[in-house]
Amino acid sequence: MEDNWMKIRDVNVQQRVGRELERLGLEMGVIVNTMKYNEPTFVLPDLQERERLMQEVRDTAEVARRVGAKFVTTLSGTAHGSLQRDYQTANMIENLKWAGDVAEKEGIILAVEPINHKGWEGAFLTEIGHAYLISRAVGMPSVKMLYDFWHQQIHGGDLIENLELAWDEIGYFQIADNPGRVGPGVGEINYRPIMRKIAEKGFDGIIGMEFDNSVAGMEGEQSVIDAMRAIDPAHA
Repeated sequence: MEDNWMKIRDVNVQQRVGRELERLGLEMGVIVNTMKYNEPTFVLPDLQERERLMQEVRDTAEVARRVGAKFVTTLSGTAHGSLQRDYQTANMIENLKWAGDVAEKEGIILAVEPINHKGWEGAFLTEIGHAYLISRAVGMPSVKMLYDFWHQQIHGGDLIENLELAWDEIGYFQIADNPGRVGPGVGEINYRPIMRKIAEKGFDGIIGMEFDNSVAGMEGEQSVIDAMRAIDPAHA
């Protein structure tokens, strides 16, 4: 299960979700760490902002413990309008080291996600290669990449090649088809070879389904189950 807005839900709801997941033997996927993402954050050489980023991780960790989450989606914020990209990259690496140190102590992993430039205009981190550079430079097990195939299909494609090149820094996957952010098999992404490649490489983590159903009601729910079985190497 994933819930992008778990962090802003009532504590009682968080606790109930955690208990129910445990009762059902299910695992919590990502919850979102960075609620502030539409202005410069990680790219700033600002000690006050760095402390805010570190406190944000501490706050997220409390929620993560309630619901049993390990990975927390971490967004870069927007680019700085007058600071060269390389300096912003260096700032993000340094800020992630500090935030990652907090995450390590709290027992969670910052899943740093590059997002597409169309839906999130001005986002600093948009490319898998750039995210790989940053994650590798941070060099901490508590800071890994979140590879969302939908975002990357929109932004640049080459989904399997980027998967191969960035493999060592990927901690979590998300899938959706494009256009429309719908379930696999509805749009242009061929997920069968992608899932086969992930399986061949021995990934045993979570692949999150972050999309809307293309068909309403129970028929839509069943169509998602069928679509997931169709791309699962164990069933295909």
